[in-house]
This record gives sequence, structure tokens and C-alpha cells, in this order.
Amino acid sequence: MSEEKKDFKPKVVAFACHWCGVGKNEINAVEDFPDFKLIKLMCSGRINSALILKAFEKGADGIIAFGCPEGKCHYNFGNRNAAEEYKIAQSLIHLLGIEPKRLRLELDFFSEDGKLDSVIKEFVGGIRKIGPSPLRLINENK
Repeated sequence: MSEEKKDFKPKVVAFACHWCGVGKNEINAVEDFPDFKLIKLMCSGRINSALILKAFEKGADGIIAFGCPEGKCHYNFGNRNAAEEYKIAQSLIHLLGIEPKRLRLELDFFSEDGKLDSVIKEFVGGIRKIGPSPLRLINENK
């Protein structure tokens, strides 16, 4: 591993549905990742591609969204909207030269012990391996 990536501390943004069991109290892994920013939404259906692109523009190295499992949305269709917006955002970030692994959607209930932490650790570890976002590097060099 290069020195640059070994010392690299990824900036990760998590958008989380209020109803799927994701909150600061449920995440022990946050202490391991000081640049992890949790943004709570009433529903994952509030996530849209513009919000995702803005987070990348502002320096996020990775974005993960948490929502309820399919068929279990508190608002009936929010997680389907999130999945559609996720597909649109994947296409857009590909056009911008951003690796698809930098964006992830997890639809599940996260009340099981350690489940959420393992997802976050895996995601942040993957971001750490691929290094800083190309958009972050561009913004830092301005």
C-alpha cells in the first residue's frame, strides 16, 4: 500500500432513513472513522442524485445510503425511489470518472448487533483502498 493511501482518512457521508435503525447510538464504528458524517432523513426516498453529486462536490470520498428493506418502507415507496435515484447517480458518477464503489445503497433493518458496524467498516475500508475521490483532489488543488 502506498504511503498516500496508508495515511489517507476517507471522508464518508451516510444518508440514513429514520425508520431503518441507523443512528449515532447504533454505530460504534464511527469512532474508528473520524471523517464519517451521518445525515438522518425521514425516509431514504428523500435521497436524490443531486444530493449525492453535491456531497461528492463538497469533498466526500464515499457515500453510503441506508434505507428500509424492499416492501417494508414506512412510507410505502421511499426505498424504491432511493433505488431509482441510486441507479441514476451511479450513471452520473461514472460519467464524471468517479469509481462506482464510492457509492453504495443498503436496504435493510440494522437493529442486529454489529450488522451496521460491519457494513460501515467494509465500505470505509474499500474507500481507503481506492484512495481520495478525484473531485476531492481537484477541489484541494484549487
